[in-house]
Amino acid sequence: MQETKVTLIYSGLSLFVFLALVPWIVDMDLALISIQVLAIFGGVVVAFLGGLIWGWDDQLITTYKLWYAIGFSILGFGVILLSYSSLPSSLILLIIALQAYLSFELSNSDYYQNNIKYSQARKLTTNLVTICCITSLAFIYNPYT
Repeated sequence: MQETKVTLIYSGLSLFVFLALVPWIVDMDLALISIQVLAIFGGVVVAFLGGLIWGWDDQLITTYKLWYAIGFSILGFGVILLSYSSLPSSLILLIIALQAYLSFELSNSDYYQNNIKYSQARKLTTNLVTICCITSLAFIYNPYT
């Protein structure tokens, strides 16, 4: 099961990488759509990750953790909403949400702590998606585009 999770994590990363590269290849209108799709997809991922907390081991789950789950889901929804009005703010919020979830998972998930391949994949993909967001921000603020 761990191998399947790791494979799916890397598959999800491929869409982020693709969407971050598209703006540097196509025209400005399509580039901004690609960045907005990246932000929306990121918001969906954050909301999904928040929902995963509900499936953690029942013996370890607390009301506190469930409130965090709801918070991450709302944060993901906020990323999606912001992508329609302020794309740079949406990307910054996405970076914060992904890094916050990684930190939360590191300190609260036994599965994360007990499965080295999974934890390494989660760290790597979170950091690579953060780089994708920074690359998209660089495109938005690039004075030559």
